[in-house]
Amino acid sequence: MCSRRFSTNRILLCLLTAAHLLLTACLVPANDVYPADPPHPPDSIYLTAHGWHVGIVVEAERVRPFLPPSAHYPAGRWLEFGWGDASYYSNPDPGVFTLLKAAFLPTPTVMHLVGFDQSVEQRFPHSHTLSLPLPEGGMMALGKFLADHLQTDEQGQAIYRQAGLYGHSAFFAARGIYILPHTSNMWTARALRAAGLPIKPMYTVTQSGLIRQAESVRSQSPADRP
Repeated sequence: MCSRRFSTNRILLCLLTAAHLLLTACLVPANDVYPADPPHPPDSIYLTAHGWHVGIVVEAERVRPFLPPSAHYPAGRWLEFGWGDASYYSNPDPGVFTLLKAAFLPTPTVMHLVGFDQSVEQRFPHSHTLSLPLPEGGMMALGKFLADHLQTDEQGQAIYRQAGLYGHSAFFAARGIYILPHTSNMWTARALRAAGLPIKPMYTVTQSGLIRQAESVRSQSPADRP
């Protein structure tokens, strides 16, 4: 099962790389994101790069007030958010047909939430993790973005779909359509941009394009200034 998913992921990576080469140009470094003397300590989030997919990790108490109610949200100090094609993302053993359908046909989407208490690095020791300070007001904007991408029922509850992929996790019905080049990484980039970071979503079809821009933003944060 794992080898089959790895093979389909490699095919998806090739497709995303091809789209990335068609869309990318010289990236402009981020500027003027963090003031020299911010009035308040910045909030921080994390990016978690799992192969071709990049998630967003946020302290749960900072975003829960924005999310629609649900009894199925995973518990924990941290919440990781991911977004993607409903059939492919939620299937632990997707086939090539599911992969091609996700890539080339407009398909419904889901949001994956993972809850955990340990540090991000401990929870994902085999993934590339990157912390990002947010501009002032960024956490509120990010919370609203995440909430806006969760579908709700007639009672205003988030729509639970099924158990998640690992740990304490769950899938929920999401808003938005998945089709190349509008990938999960581009959705993550749009979330970061909504939070006030100068990320260019059109250059984030692949995981590497998103991480490259995030590292550029990170290099200009107060923590990394000489």
